[in-house]
Amino acid sequence: MVVVVVATLLLISGCSHTVSGSGRPASPVSSASGASTGGSSGPAACPSSYIAPDPPRPAIVLAFAVAADHKKVTGTETVYFTPDADITELVFRLTANTAPTFAGGTQIRVTKASADHGAGAARYENAGAARASQGGLLRLPFPAKVTSGTTVRADLEFTLTLGEQGFDRYGRIGAVAWFASAQPLLAWERGFGWHTEPMLQFTAESATSEAARTDLTVTAPATDVVQTSGAATPVSTTDGRRTWHAALYAARDVSVAAGPFVTTTVDVDGTRLQVGAMSQDQLAGVVSDARFALDGLIRRFGPFPFPTLSITLLPTRGGGIEYPSSILLLGSLRLVTVHEIAHQWFYAMVGDSQATHAWLDEAFATYAEQLTDSTAIDTAALNLPGRVDTATTAYGADGPRYYRTTYDKGAAALRTAREAAGADRFDAAIRCYVSAYAWTIADPADLARALSGLPAALSVLRRAGAL
Repeated sequence: MVVVVVATLLLISGCSHTVSGSGRPASPVSSASGASTGGSSGPAACPSSYIAPDPPRPAIVLAFAVAADHKKVTGTETVYFTPDADITELVFRLTANTAPTFAGGTQIRVTKASADHGAGAARYENAGAARASQGGLLRLPFPAKVTSGTTVRADLEFTLTLGEQGFDRYGRIGAVAWFASAQPLLAWERGFGWHTEPMLQFTAESATSEAARTDLTVTAPATDVVQTSGAATPVSTTDGRRTWHAALYAARDVSVAAGPFVTTTVDVDGTRLQVGAMSQDQLAGVVSDARFALDGLIRRFGPFPFPTLSITLLPTRGGGIEYPSSILLLGSLRLVTVHEIAHQWFYAMVGDSQATHAWLDEAFATYAEQLTDSTAIDTAALNLPGRVDTATTAYGADGPRYYRTTYDKGAAALRTAREAAGADRFDAAIRCYVSAYAWTIADPADLARALSGLPAALSVLRRAGAL
C-alpha cells in the first residue's frame, strides 16, 4: 500500500503464466551460485516456472450486493476448508472493524455464521478492533476435534456499511463505492495454524490468508460498472440491477469498485489490463503508467502472476491499495502504480504474514518500485533504529515509524544487499525465490535459504534486522 499526502509522496501504508509442480518446495531452493542451500533432502534446482497453487487450498464462494445508494453492501460467503492440522474452531478476521476504518463510518456486522461438523454459535472477540464494533475476530467452535485432512464447510452472511472515506480500502463518494477485505477472512496458514493477531491502530494490513480458489459475484445498480479482482464481466441484468462474475484460481483476498466508470481494456505482455476511471481523459495516463510498470517488473521477476489486472482510479486522493489481480488507485501517480503492481508478485503470489513479516511484501514492493523508477538508495533509512522484521502490531499506533522502517529501511536493505552480492546474482536468486515460493506464505527463513549462496547479501539483511 502507498499513501500520497497532498503533493508529497510518503511511503506510509501501501497473466500469462506457467506453473509446475504443487505445494511448498520439498527442499530449499538452490542459490544463484549453483551451490545447494542445504537441507536434509539435498540439493534442489531452482524451479523453471512458478510452482502451482496447493491443491487442498481453500475454496471460497463470495457474493456482494451493492445498495442503490452505495451506502451498504450485503454479502454471503461459503468456505470449503481442509486444514493440515487438527482444529477445534474456525477463525475469521473482521478487517472492516479496525479502529481507523470504524472511525470513518465503515464497519462489518456478521448476521449469520454456521459450519458443519456440529459447530456451535459464533463468538466474537474484540482483538483490538473499535470498541463499538462487533469485534475483530469471529470464532466458530467445534464440539470435538476436527482431524487434519477433513473438509469443513462454513456459511456466513454479513452487512458492510460504507463511510465517506478519503484513503482507505472502504469508502463511497456519491455514486461510487469501493471495498476490499470486506468479507470475514479465513485466518489459517498451513504449517502455522490460526492467525489471531490484534487489529491494527493505523491504516495498514494485518491479515494472513492462503491463496484460495475464489468465485466472486457482485450485484449492483445497472448503471454501475463493476471492477474487481479477476476482472468481473456482466452476466445478467434484472429489475434495474446487473450481476457481474469473476473466478480466480488463487486469491488471498478480493477488491470491488462499483460506479459510473468508463473503462478500456488492452493487452500488455499477455496480461489483459482493464482500467476504469471517472473520465475518458484519465484512462490514457493510467494505462501508460501500468505499461511502464508491467514491462519493468516482468523483466525483473518473471511472468505476471494472473491472466488479468484490474486498475480502478477512484475519485479521491491518497495513494493505492493492492489486491490479487486488482488495484484501487486513490489518485494517479506512476510511482504508486509501479509499487502496487509489484505487490502482485510480493503478497498476491508470494504471500507473507502481514501482521508479523510485513516487510516481505512492502519492502519488496518499494524495492521494485525504486529499481523500476531508477531511484537512489535511501542510505539514511538503512541507518534507522529498529529491526526491519518487526511485527506490525508491535508499533501500536505509531504508523509513521512502521512505514519508515518496514518500507524505507526494508527497501534500502534489499538495495544494499543487491549491491553487495552483485546485481545479476542477487536478481537471479530473487527470481528463484519468487518461483519456488509462489502461492505459498513465505517467511524470512525462506528468503534466507534462497540467498544462502550470497553471504554478502545475507550479512546486509541481518545487520538491518530483516533476517
